[in-house]
Amino acid sequence: MQLHSMALIERPTHFVGSLIEARSVSLARRNWELPALLAILIVAAIVRFWGVGSYGLHKPDEDTTALPAVHILQDGTPRFPSGMFYARAIVQSYLIAGSAKVFGQSEWALRLPSVVAGLVVVLLSYFLGRRFLQPVWNMAFVAVVALLPAMIADSQEVRMYIFMSATLAAFMILVFRWERTGGVAVLGTAVLMMWFGIQFQEIAIFSSLLLLYPGLVHGDGRKVLQGLVALVITLLGYKVISNWTGSFYPEVVKDWLPNTPATLGEAPSTGNVRTFVPVVAAAALVAVALVWFNVRTVSTRATALAAGALLYLGLISQALLLYHIGAILLIAGLVVARRHGGARVSAMMLLVAACALLSAVHFLLLHAAGVNSFRKIIGAMIGQPSIWPYLQVAAYSPVAMLLVVAGIGVGLWQLAGGRKMGDEVLFAILAIVVPLFGIGFFGWYIPPRYGEFALLPMLLCALAFSQQLSRSVSGPLGVGLAALIAIVMVNPVALAHSVNPGASFLDHKQAAEFMRSIKPGPRDIVIAEEALLQTYYLGHVDYWLTGEVNSEGYVLAKQGRLVDEYTDALLLDTAAQFHALIDRTDRGNIYVIGSAEGGPEGRAWLRGPEISQVLQEPEFKTIYVAPDGQTKIWEIPAGTHSAAYGQ
Repeated sequence: MQLHSMALIERPTHFVGSLIEARSVSLARRNWELPALLAILIVAAIVRFWGVGSYGLHKPDEDTTALPAVHILQDGTPRFPSGMFYARAIVQSYLIAGSAKVFGQSEWALRLPSVVAGLVVVLLSYFLGRRFLQPVWNMAFVAVVALLPAMIADSQEVRMYIFMSATLAAFMILVFRWERTGGVAVLGTAVLMMWFGIQFQEIAIFSSLLLLYPGLVHGDGRKVLQGLVALVITLLGYKVISNWTGSFYPEVVKDWLPNTPATLGEAPSTGNVRTFVPVVAAAALVAVALVWFNVRTVSTRATALAAGALLYLGLISQALLLYHIGAILLIAGLVVARRHGGARVSAMMLLVAACALLSAVHFLLLHAAGVNSFRKIIGAMIGQPSIWPYLQVAAYSPVAMLLVVAGIGVGLWQLAGGRKMGDEVLFAILAIVVPLFGIGFFGWYIPPRYGEFALLPMLLCALAFSQQLSRSVSGPLGVGLAALIAIVMVNPVALAHSVNPGASFLDHKQAAEFMRSIKPGPRDIVIAEEALLQTYYLGHVDYWLTGEVNSEGYVLAKQGRLVDEYTDALLLDTAAQFHALIDRTDRGNIYVIGSAEGGPEGRAWLRGPEISQVLQEPEFKTIYVAPDGQTKIWEIPAGTHSAAYGQ
């Protein structure tokens, strides 16, 4: 059985290995490297500690992490005020609790574990980069990790993403060590480290494909088989961790909710354009001629058929508004064809022109069908899987992503020309391209943080490609070039805004301090738009004010009332409920702690039109405006009747 498995794996593995130039670096350490590393760590510590405790908790998710962590100080378990056990990133919860125990419960103490984890990421990046980078370029990589605004922000937040980055860095270092030594114990440790990363954030699983990298890059069938076994074990562990974490979440109420888009968003509708028969039929016919022009000079019949099939399927995918898949198939077909004597420049240009014409036709048809914005039209043309994950990760460092795209393009061009591509190209494909392609199947739009598993690989590959493209430059000029590329990847302007960033966040803490100063009485009612944050600062709020759409997935039924699953605050999501609350004769003052998170448009969507209208009524007296100029507190005095609102 084992021999049969090896026979199935060996041939494709050797084929992939024959296309890759393995050029592991890991040179002897230079005398100047450790002092330089120490200097970068000191700078990294300064920018991470600078002002880290000077501002209150903010969105998104600092409150979600802080509340169960500080509960550990009460009875030793991470629980929300509702009593729900919080199993996600449980290691981080206990680290935060330990920090609060030692240093007192403050924002500084809550964020200290993240700052330390951020410095660990900087340190680990030195060892990670040695696999691909010469010493000067590796130090540039460490500097980018130390100063990239996204890395600094993650290190200054009570969230789990910097911990995930630290464990993924350690995981990749172990994978590279296994590549060098072949030790099964090292591979097992890498799997354990991946599980550790998954308990911080489940999206870490998308990096597990790198378990196949050592075997593929060296054409080693035995290592590929070991990597596949490790991958299966990793996936089983992911399933166990995910199910265990999810088991503590109670069943939310769904039958009262309106029809809303999927959590991660839906792709823009294409109407009936996708199956518009004249376009698809014309494309199917023209594709035959385009494929023939590109494969007619391919050296062997079998290769011509393979390349032709890829090209034809790529063109049909484009015709069906699946541009993302179509582009991958077309690139693969052109590489195969050109590597074996086909896809001459004139034929490729004809293919490109036809694809451009089809894109123009689709654009006009979608516009005529009522898709009335450029962004939505492009979204409809790309289709699923979504291209948004690439754009979201690119936003962390656009220059880095451009370098990655350029590097992959050069590698594919080398492959098409009959040469080998560098091993960093395969790493980029397994660590960036394929995982982000996969996550694009889960929704059209993803929050940027869901792509952070690809952030370190993107930075590493960007500098690895830069090193290869500038290998003829050495000495002081080479040092200057590496430094210049690192600087533009970091973006000094963005870096300046990321240091001591308190002014950039809305001030929920000072709003809570104002509420404490007025000392609400037992008959007063406290309503908060950010119920989690205000529960952390005030200990309790009575109502969570939000729209129906925003409350989806977070509402439980308790004793016949709908409540927030985290805080047990009663849900207040309609104008009728609000007016009924105002009409209560047994109440004191009503205080509404507002929020401006998401800006005016975003907040209007979260509130819904009814709640937004109620908050604009003149009887809502503004009694506090935070220093940020946006966070407000309104008061509805005792005795005010809803008749004032036209009821």
